[in-house]
Amino acid sequence: MQVAFVKKLLSKNHLYFTLAVLLFIICANAGVAQTGITRYGTSALANNTTGDYNTAIGYFSMYRNTSGFNNTATGVYSLYNNTTGNHNSAFGKYSLFSTTTGIHNTGYGAFSLYANTTGSSNTAVGFDAVYNNSTGWYNSGFGMYALNKNTTGYYNSASGYAALYTNTTGRYNTAHGYNTLYFNTTGYYNTAKGAFALYHNTTGYGNTAGGYAALYNNTTGSYNKADGYYALYLNTSGSYNTGIGRYALYYNTTGSFNTALGYYASVTTGTLTNATAIGYNARVDASNKVRVGNTSVTSIGGQVGWSTFSDGRFKKDIKNDVQGLAFINSLRPITYTINVKGLNDYYNKGKQPVTDAAATGDDALANTSTDAADAEAARAADAAGRIVHTGFVAQEVEAAAQKLKYDFDGVDKPQTKDGLYGLRYENFVAPLVQAVQELSKQNEDLQKQINDLKAIITSSSQTATTSSLAKLSSVSLGEIVPNPSRGNAIVHYNIPLNVQNAQLAITDNRGTTLKLIKLNAGAGVVNIDASTLSNGTYTCAIMVDGKFIQSKKMVVGH
Repeated sequence: MQVAFVKKLLSKNHLYFTLAVLLFIICANAGVAQTGITRYGTSALANNTTGDYNTAIGYFSMYRNTSGFNNTATGVYSLYNNTTGNHNSAFGKYSLFSTTTGIHNTGYGAFSLYANTTGSSNTAVGFDAVYNNSTGWYNSGFGMYALNKNTTGYYNSASGYAALYTNTTGRYNTAHGYNTLYFNTTGYYNTAKGAFALYHNTTGYGNTAGGYAALYNNTTGSYNKADGYYALYLNTSGSYNTGIGRYALYYNTTGSFNTALGYYASVTTGTLTNATAIGYNARVDASNKVRVGNTSVTSIGGQVGWSTFSDGRFKKDIKNDVQGLAFINSLRPITYTINVKGLNDYYNKGKQPVTDAAATGDDALANTSTDAADAEAARAADAAGRIVHTGFVAQEVEAAAQKLKYDFDGVDKPQTKDGLYGLRYENFVAPLVQAVQELSKQNEDLQKQINDLKAIITSSSQTATTSSLAKLSSVSLGEIVPNPSRGNAIVHYNIPLNVQNAQLAITDNRGTTLKLIKLNAGAGVVNIDASTLSNGTYTCAIMVDGKFIQSKKMVVGH
């Protein structure tokens, strides 16, 4: 029928009309095998056979496609190698060039997703974005060179110039900002937000960085959290650290389990473990230590006092060996002020000050505010340096405890040769209680002696003769010289001639008799070797027939 119609048209010499009709017939026949096809450009969709709803615009775009469908390619060689892949969109020269069977991919920009072959559900926006991806899936790269080296990594999201640039097989990474996670290769579960955040990370995983250059030098450290401009900046392999605030934990390198909260809160050395610094410019100088506030802080407190665990169920090796009077009497109470500048120099020893680059515009205004804050901090430091404190010198307390062989935990000893000493003043309570108990025991012993003397006097009125009363009343004990004493001390005494049994008893503050020295009748002198006694307070008493008659106090060690 169609042939007869053509002959009829030719017989009427309608040549141009006939050519138009023939073109219509050819296109109609072609539509029988291919539906919804749009192509424009040399060899665009040249090999398509059964693929439907494809659009190819550009030189050799979708050239190898055979049965792939619902694809869109715009640009020279875009989706060139696609054969059966479907639902792909390529916009830009060589975008999705190598894709063969991958599906649900979108590439915007020259060479975007260039090497992708079978990877699916990837999105690349920008020149060379996700360029080397081959089989990775569910990746998103927005920005020039974003996720450029990714090959098989999956579930990655990169937004910004060269974000996640070096990533190859790393997965579940999120990078937002210029050069974020730039060197990451196989690290996974990392999140970086801010230019240069986690820049040097290679294999570290589980890190979160928010802020310009946060965790910048981290390479293999894992499970770190840095939130703030330059937070954890020098960290390389340290793990499980948390730094929140501008420059927080800036100096940490390989230390782990550290925490810093506040502007410039950090550690003094990069290798500490379990160190915590809280507050502006708070510094901690040893592992397993917590520091709250900086050297300018003048008050720390709360509604209730600080509690220390003291449950008896978890105490062992309990001993009654707390030093009392001997320890307390060896301490030197003082008043003092703090050299705040010297303390700050100690914390900053060997470190270059961290400063921002020269600022302009709004940054300059911000620096004006910073200058005002620095001036206020300087005034606070000056005020802190004028406060008069009451306490002890830690090194002196340590020496006093060592002399008594007393393992006193009130001294916070430094872990390094030039580390800071500290005192835990609440730990002085136990020695003070012990000292009060010792004094109480001495008072009880003295009261007993007084009661004995009263009993002697009372009974003597009934039974003692006048001579015996005279005998007791004429007993005398002179002053101990010198007192206090460190070496030999002498004491004069007088014993009536008719007394047969007299002794000089030396007892400690617990009432324990340490020495008994026989006294001869008449006036005499006793030499006491105080160097054989520990530092403390002792009682020297004359005993007649086993009863205390007169006593003097003797101090040893002052």
